Amino acid sequence: MLGKLIAFLERSLSSRAAIAYYVGKKIEDVGPILPSRRLVYATLLCFLALLALSISLILCIVLLGEAPPGLISAIASLAGTIVGIYVGRRW
Repeated sequence: MLGKLIAFLERSLSSRAAIAYYVGKKIEDVGPILPSRRLVYATLLCFLALLALSISLILCIVLLGEAPPGLISAIASLAGTIVGIYVGRRW
């Protein structure tokens, strides 16, 4: 299952634009640019941490009746990191 998630992240982080270059007068198509393994693993780690923090937030709300502000800020910062990875990768 983890292999499928890594493959999905690789596809979602790969460049969609067709990369081409000239060889003499002929255009060679390279295809999409794949992301580095470090970026894929960092994104996977951020997603797993976000999932764990979200589950702990739900448990805190159910069991304690309140949401700790530190937990909310950690979730917001991880969500911002993930958005930054995808926005930075697209442009």
